[in-house]
Amino acid sequence: MSNYRQMAPAAYLVAALLFFIPFFDALASVAPWHPLAAQWRFGAMGLISNAFMIPAAGALIAVGTALTYSHYKTQLWFGIVCWLMTLVVVLGMLSFSLDAIQTRTAIRPDMYRSYEVATVTAEAKLLLGAFAFGLLGRACKLERWYSRWFEAWLKKRTTQRA
Repeated sequence: MSNYRQMAPAAYLVAALLFFIPFFDALASVAPWHPLAAQWRFGAMGLISNAFMIPAAGALIAVGTALTYSHYKTQLWFGIVCWLMTLVVVLGMLSFSLDAIQTRTAIRPDMYRSYEVATVTAEAKLLLGAFAFGLLGRACKLERWYSRWFEAWLKKRTTQRA
């Protein structure tokens, strides 16, 4: 008898560690918090953008494990988390863009080229992170879950009225 199912808990643990630890490290590196200052938000998002690929690898392991072992409810939750991460990253990109425009006036002329490179690099990392989480969310096939839920809800409503 094969013990391949014993691999799933270990894979989920590694995925959780890869997902959460880089975010905690990135959030700790931007302390002390000054979210009302545009320059602080610009720098914080720039640092946090560096941490997106490792959590995407953790999400890949988690989604791949759920798909491989046919853990359907786990796929549903990972799909929701991945789509929420996509939304958070896209909103972060928009905020970062506005903060970059707002802090542009504070950049010395001799540092402007470095500022542009850092801004474009961080935006590219955020875009790739959003794309990766979106693809992982799509892999979980949430539309299948939504259609099943909607059909069950519709059936329940029609039987209650009859």
